[in-house]
Amino acid sequence: MPKMCQEYMTLSAYISQVKGLIEDAGGLPGWIVCELANVNWNRGHCYLELVETSAGGVVEAKARGTIWSYRAAALSQTFENSCGAPLRKGIKVMLYVQSQMSELYGFSLNVLDLDPSYTLGDLEAKKQATLKRLAQEDLLERNKELEVPALPYRIAIVSAEGAAGYGDFMKHLKDSGVDFEVELFEAAMQGDSAPESISSAFSLIEERAGEFDTVAFIRGGGSNLDLACFDDYLIARSIALCSLPVISGIGHERDNHICDEVASVRVKTPTGAADFLIQRFADAYETITDLEQRLIDAYSEFLDESSDILERYSLRISSALGRFAEVRLDALKDLEHRIDSAASERILGEFHRLDILRHRVGQTVTFMTFQQQNHLEASAVRLRDIFQKRLMNEGFWLEMMQTRFEGADPTKILEKGYGIILDAEGRKVKDVLQIEEGSRIAIMMKDGKVVFTTREVVHEKK
Repeated sequence: MPKMCQEYMTLSAYISQVKGLIEDAGGLPGWIVCELANVNWNRGHCYLELVETSAGGVVEAKARGTIWSYRAAALSQTFENSCGAPLRKGIKVMLYVQSQMSELYGFSLNVLDLDPSYTLGDLEAKKQATLKRLAQEDLLERNKELEVPALPYRIAIVSAEGAAGYGDFMKHLKDSGVDFEVELFEAAMQGDSAPESISSAFSLIEERAGEFDTVAFIRGGGSNLDLACFDDYLIARSIALCSLPVISGIGHERDNHICDEVASVRVKTPTGAADFLIQRFADAYETITDLEQRLIDAYSEFLDESSDILERYSLRISSALGRFAEVRLDALKDLEHRIDSAASERILGEFHRLDILRHRVGQTVTFMTFQQQNHLEASAVRLRDIFQKRLMNEGFWLEMMQTRFEGADPTKILEKGYGIILDAEGRKVKDVLQIEEGSRIAIMMKDGKVVFTTREVVHEKK
């Protein structure tokens, strides 16, 4: 510690001496890199708080900076034109500064110029570092491995309620006519609070993952700095670890962020996310409609074939009826009528069941998934087999009836040694009451007939 001496100077004199040294060195001009801890505008002047922090976030240096009004507007406009946003808190910048000292205001830096390309480069460097970290943690492809369901109608949305992008997204869903079930998990979509807010929203969704089919992560366009938060590690990690497939629709068509890289599906805009969801239902409807038409065509063809088979059987029956004895003609005609009626009822029944099937298929359009295709095709095969079996059974029954009727042919009966009793007028006698004593009776046999006159008629009482 220096010894006390009689010579000393006042504070103002000391500062004035330091000020002189700085001025003698021309203000020590040079380019510096720092972070803007605060930005304030007053009467055209831009007042900055400059800091340098370590990797652990500890402030290692701090200084005041000023862009005087005669160059503040021009420098601010240059920065905004390059970066898409004005100077603001939390970004890294490269400034060309000159030191100055004031007896009243102390040390400060006079900002003479800035380099916007450094800020853009810093954002890109952070983005690449985040991508590398996600790759090392095997998180880049994790959510991509989850597929959006064929009919995703339960949608969890991460966005800001008043944002234009959210409004466009909801309008597209409403105009589609599909009855989507949506729930908004509101989050800040820009600024320093965005990463933590978005991560919290995904945590809430994860607690209720079973209630949703997919997550729509949406925000409208903005400047590079406005959208820089979507390259943040915390947001990317939340998306990657989500157990539901995430649809990312952030910014404009030209924008590409890390959240797009880790999401299951990346679309260009919030309306693009809505269009993606709507198209899933359009594709499913087209598939189901095609399956419905194929099923209808198959049934129509099958029924045509069935009608041909029934017609052939009808012709066979008619041919057999022509060979039967006259005494059985009425019975055979009645049988033919019953067969035709039964066949018509079966055909009408099949058409009725087909109409019911068409109605049911139409009702399930918005709920069927691609997995129902196999079920429909299997049902068609089973129904075809059942109908073929029924037709075969009807054929067997008809052939059996034909055999019975052929066996009932009177000529067949006569060949077995039986006879038919006829009265004098040639009518068949079925009952002894039809015969009187002294009447002429004939017995027809296979090789002729015997005619005689009755002498006695005996009635056996039952």
